[in-house]
Amino acid sequence: MSSYYQPSAELLRAFGFKQFTAPPGQARYSRPSDCGQETIVLYEDLEITLLEAVNGQLLYSFQGRLASEAEFRVLLRQVNWPAEVITTS
Repeated sequence: MSSYYQPSAELLRAFGFKQFTAPPGQARYSRPSDCGQETIVLYEDLEITLLEAVNGQLLYSFQGRLASEAEFRVLLRQVNWPAEVITTS
């Protein structure tokens, strides 16, 4: 059986995402973008969805499973989302 990866809450917080309420079986994290809102939804079956709302329009970016943190970071870059840890001074 294959092993799938989901980013931890700590990593998502380090990337600037904040957790919001979600239906059972989901964890939802969002952060503002330059022109809207970026949202990551984590599912109990290890699927992940990336959504972006821009100028009031919901854009679908990705839904599926990931193999590693490196693949997650590449995915964020592919949809033009920052994939760096935000440091506070």
